[in-house]
Amino acid sequence: MSKIKIKPDNKEIEIEENTSFLQTLVKEGYRIKSSCGGHGSCGDCVIKVIEGKESLNPLTFEEGQLLGNVFYITKERLACQTKCSGNVEIDISHHLES
Repeated sequence: MSKIKIKPDNKEIEIEENTSFLQTLVKEGYRIKSSCGGHGSCGDCVIKVIEGKESLNPLTFEEGQLLGNVFYITKERLACQTKCSGNVEIDISHHLES
């Protein structure tokens, strides 16, 4: 099992392989915006990857359609499409603003 370190609160949670960040974060009580329910069509669940990009699955077709190829510049991924096979640090600060 891998771990996700979440900014801004520096909390660490475990994530099962083949489980999306969105599923895991919601299960842990985080309110992550998602108009499409995790199908990769709205782009609301964007998270910023701080460390561990090598542990992430490749960009999905849905992410490519919404985000383009800018991950290498912005380090942003869709939480609903992102899975990991190692420890990762992410920033979800903009989801906490209301």
